[in-house]
Order: sequence, then C-alpha cells, then structure tokens
Amino acid sequence: MRGAGSGGRPQGTVRAALAAAAVAAAAFLASPATAKPERIVSMNLCTDQLLMMLADRSRIASVSYVVAQPGASAMADAVAGLTLNHGLVEEVLPMEPDLVLAGTFTTRPTVFLLKRLGYRVVELPVASTMDDVRANIRTVADAVGERERGEALVAAFDRDLETAAAVTNVAEAPLAALYWANSFSSGRGTLADAVVRHAGFRNLAAEWGVSGTVQLPLESLLTAEPDLLIVGRERVGPALANESLRHPALRRVFGDRLRVSIPDHLWICGTPFVAEAVRRLRQAWSGVEGGTP
Repeated sequence: MRGAGSGGRPQGTVRAALAAAAVAAAAFLASPATAKPERIVSMNLCTDQLLMMLADRSRIASVSYVVAQPGASAMADAVAGLTLNHGLVEEVLPMEPDLVLAGTFTTRPTVFLLKRLGYRVVELPVASTMDDVRANIRTVADAVGERERGEALVAAFDRDLETAAAVTNVAEAPLAALYWANSFSSGRGTLADAVVRHAGFRNLAAEWGVSGTVQLPLESLLTAEPDLLIVGRERVGPALANESLRHPALRRVFGDRLRVSIPDHLWICGTPFVAEAVRRLRQAWSGVEGGTP
C-alpha cells in the first residue's frame, strides 16, 4: 500500500485525515445501529458488484477501480458516475464512510487501520459453492440494510440456476477439464468446480483428487481425453502464460466443438452471474453431437 510516509500524500495530510477519521468514527459509533448506511465504500470487485445490485446508487460513496474493467467485471457498463478507489486508506478516510465492504484477502493494511479507527468493516469470504454465493448476497444485503432485496436476489439466482443446471447421473456425466493460463486448473473447493458440476459435468482435476488451483501438465490433460475443454481468457499482449493455451497438440486434439471459453467476469466472483456461466456451459455442450448430459 502506498502509505503515509512512502510516496503517498505528505505525512501531515494523512495525519489530519486520520484525526478527522477518528472524529467521524466516534460519531458513527454513537449513531443508531439500525440506521441504513448512507456512505458505503467497497474495496473489492466481488463486494462492488453485490453492493451495486443491492443498494441505491445515492448511498454508494465509492467502489473499487477493478469493477470498471470489462475483463474482470460483469457490471463494468454500470459504473459510470461512481467514484473509484484503489483500496488506499488515503482515499477512503476523506469519504467518511459509515460502512466499508472488503474481501478477506484484499486491501489488508487499509482494513486493519479502518477497524482500529472504529469504522464498520464487513469482509466477504471467497465463494466456492453455490451456497456461498447465497450467503454472500445475504451478508451484503444485511450490511446495507436491504434484507428484502437480498432475498429477492437470492430467489432470482436460484431460478436462473435451476433453469441452467443439469440433472445428471454423476457416473455417466461427461468429463470436463478446466485449463487456464500457465497450465493451471481448478479442482475441489473452487467456484469453477461448482459451476462445472452444476452444468452437468465431472471435473477432471476434482476427479483426480485435486483441491484448489494447481498446474496441470499438458501431457496429463491430453491423455485424459476429456469430453469438453474449458479454457480461460488469454492475457492481452505477448505473454508466456498464453503458450500452454496455444500449444499445437492442444489445438490438434481439441477441435472447436470440444473447446469453450467462459468469460472470466461471469465466475471470477461469487455473484448471481455464475448462473450465466452454468447456462453457457450447458449451451456449449448442447451443440456437441450427441451431447446431452
């Protein structure tokens, strides 16, 4: 973090901001706990999107700059007019937020300082199951005082998921392989695995007992002969990370019918957009001859 004495704002400016923040925090702590927050700051892509779905824009003081990037965000086209932040304490304190939303593993120095100053900070865990998606929606909805909106969003998510998901005999389900840049693949305990399974597939890495995200040798992928290859988005510009996705053997073994790319922004976060990722996987498979999982 660019901070109070390392190339950020002058120390005097930051000290003044900290003093003002302490006063604001004290005022916030003295306010009624039932009041809806009116100056909400989000510092995480996943909380950004849930916040934008659940709260009126007039109550959103700022969202992270990542939510404005189409490659990562499913709501990039809805960000216009909102103030963007980089998760820096120098940015957040002058906004005098009455609620801060963050991710478990992001903006840690800022989260630590805000908590020390008495600000209300709600941290959202990484979603790895559909139940986690529902729980995170409800967590943000409760935090912003919009429980009814939260339940409506969960209900809409469940309807979309039910429409998109497959009812499959697991033993007979087609085998899908996830293959990202740098030869990474996702196994058990990941949202990608949950999406693949809800779409009616077995996940190659999970079948091999892999947990989390690990590198999958190309030779192992080719010899496994999965029914469907799900590839990640190639990084922009020349990059060694893309080489595994462009390997001639990969192109030769997997034709167009057996290879599909799901946009990262649909399932990089545990939001209702993962139902669309499920739907696209089902749709891709329905185009394969005899593909009816």
